[in-house]
Amino acid sequence: MERLMYWMLKNNWLVTARLLMLLLIAGTRSQAQVLPQHSVLPLDSVLRRIEGQNPMLREFDYRIKAKETYAQGAGSWEASRVGVGFFMTPYDKKMADQMTGGEDLGSVMVSVEQMFPNPAQQRAKRAYLQAQSSVEKASQDYRFNQLRAEAKKAYYDWIVLEKRQALLNENEEIIRFMIRLAEVRYPYNQSKLNSIYNAQAKLYGLENERLMLQSQIRQKQIALNTLMNRPKDTSFGVDTTLTLPTGAFSLADTTGLAAQRSDIKGLEQSIRVMQLGQRWESSMRKPMFGLRYEHMSSIGSMPNQFTLMGMVTIPLVPWASKGYRSNVAAMNYEIRGMRKEQEGILNEARGMLAAMRTEIETKRKQVANYQERIIPALQKNYRVTLQAYEQNTAELAAVIDAWETLNMTQMQYLDTVNELLTMQVTYERELEK
Repeated sequence: MERLMYWMLKNNWLVTARLLMLLLIAGTRSQAQVLPQHSVLPLDSVLRRIEGQNPMLREFDYRIKAKETYAQGAGSWEASRVGVGFFMTPYDKKMADQMTGGEDLGSVMVSVEQMFPNPAQQRAKRAYLQAQSSVEKASQDYRFNQLRAEAKKAYYDWIVLEKRQALLNENEEIIRFMIRLAEVRYPYNQSKLNSIYNAQAKLYGLENERLMLQSQIRQKQIALNTLMNRPKDTSFGVDTTLTLPTGAFSLADTTGLAAQRSDIKGLEQSIRVMQLGQRWESSMRKPMFGLRYEHMSSIGSMPNQFTLMGMVTIPLVPWASKGYRSNVAAMNYEIRGMRKEQEGILNEARGMLAAMRTEIETKRKQVANYQERIIPALQKNYRVTLQAYEQNTAELAAVIDAWETLNMTQMQYLDTVNELLTMQVTYERELEK
């Protein structure tokens, strides 16, 4: 039996290796069948849930409703004034009786006064208050763009972690295969004991790396559940189909930047609100009219009397016009400041996008280089070294070195892919795609 085993090890390593690999794959598949299955949430579903359930976005809904409710009161009038009292009634009744021969003097007066708002002022105030909700809507869009970028970054990180874990599983199968192969060869002096221990150490190192990956995946799951406003321990999976950015990032992407970005739109709406505020302040120069009616019921024999008066405000006098004129001038300065802020944001965004386009193109070339040249060459090197080991012309340490180089390069490739995806998310955030 030992001679048969020795002959197989010496002359038919490929068959032995394939048998061991089939056993390993079968064992791995049997273990994979009992793993728990989680529902997969595509990225679009995650973003829809964030848009519909995130509390930070719902906060803006209430703010928008508040601004709209404020506008509903823009057509209100000033409260009516009602007064009741005595009119031309003497303090000393005895003296009045002596002067009038006992006739009662004075009246009981009831007065009603109402100021009528200027319709132009009401329209200007209503337009000003209604426009404020558009600023809140732009702020909501800006906040959603930030949350969307956070979600996409966490989602892509999770995909890369899953691919790392798949690579880790594959590497674990390879190391276990190497260890079993070396253990079979060791009794026949075809493998060294230190190489077996070295391979076992690599296997234990993979276990530590697996624990780290599982922790990172859990963190990404918690982050996405938080963004979706769901219980933090809700389990779900991600769609691991990864599409890398393709096509050229042309300068045309920034031509409509001002029309795409919600922060620029928010500033534009703020300028519009400020202009409407100026219009409202300017409407203060228009007069307001009022009416006062007074009724006097005589205490004595005098007939009842009334007074009817019309009133008008005079807002053009210097002591009254100073306030709204100063407000209009101050708002002009604020509008100029917001225009400059828009220019600054657009200038910074265009510079950032131009730099990012260059960096994205570089990362895409690096990823293509990994896919088409580096990794295929290292895979061939690993296969050749493994074949040499099977033919007793190479040591296990050489196989481990070839595998380790391939594994490290594959991890570097995934790091580069993750960096490319992060740049894509940042680029799309700046363009609000």
